[in-house]
Amino acid sequence: MLGRRQLRAKAMQTLYAYYRGNNNPRANEKNMMNGIYEIQDLYHLMLNLLLAVKYEAEASIQKGLEKNLPSAEEANPNYRFVNNPIFKVLESNPELNEFREKHGELSWAIESSYPSKIFKALKNSEEYKKYQSAENVSFNQHRRFIIRLYKDFIAPSEEIYSYIEDKKINWAEDLAIANTMVLNTIQSFIAKSDENTKLLKLLLDESHLEFTKELVRESIAHEVELNEIIKNNASNWEIDRIALIDKILMQMALAEFLYFPNIPPKVTINEYIEIAKDFSTENSAIFINGILDKSLKDLTEKDKVRKSARGLM
Repeated sequence: MLGRRQLRAKAMQTLYAYYRGNNNPRANEKNMMNGIYEIQDLYHLMLNLLLAVKYEAEASIQKGLEKNLPSAEEANPNYRFVNNPIFKVLESNPELNEFREKHGELSWAIESSYPSKIFKALKNSEEYKKYQSAENVSFNQHRRFIIRLYKDFIAPSEEIYSYIEDKKINWAEDLAIANTMVLNTIQSFIAKSDENTKLLKLLLDESHLEFTKELVRESIAHEVELNEIIKNNASNWEIDRIALIDKILMQMALAEFLYFPNIPPKVTINEYIEIAKDFSTENSAIFINGILDKSLKDLTEKDKVRKSARGLM
């Protein structure tokens, strides 16, 4: 699920595109909204990759059975992995089935080399051998194994990352969000889960999208004022020498101080420090923290920061 921090990061990317020359605010906003909703598609795609790995396992079993002289293991295959109950929940989910019908171009059957390599690596692992040979396996153990499959063989895969990036350039930055959603989804399944079990929603509250749009709009509308505040509080720094990402993050934070009364200033500062660590540098986070802290004190003394008693994240 997308939280306010991820949405702030999306707003930052939109402002970065704007200041780098894509200065059509309406088009940028539309692209931002499309990018946010496409994370749901990425989430579905990665859930389907789990099923694609299962189908590779089934194909491997069938290939062994069709041999003229199969080995004892091939003649009597172990179906534990392919019969994992997590797969049954995913296969019967209407939302995933609808995604597969609508997005044939994103079928892992077309790009079967990826799930094939994942299954081969999994099959050779000690985790797989222990899972397959265990005497009795509970639902929790089945679920734990699928989580391990995803954490150890899918999420860290550089080949999957490259494939995702080639499909949609923004997806490379969103893959961590989708991976977290997939793992949370699997963890939420219980023994009684079935086709009626709901997948995660991308947004807990649709009003968060309005917040994101307003944040971009206010940051652009008050650009001159916000940059003046930065300039006045950035000792020994010319504003043109400040890295664009850092300047954008400070503009956004200042816009929240001044034009978003429901967001406590300390929450704002903490959020932008963390975003700076992800998208800029550790030194940038320290720099931004100093400027925002100084700016907040100055604006508060001038009675320009007016917050409601009850704040939001």
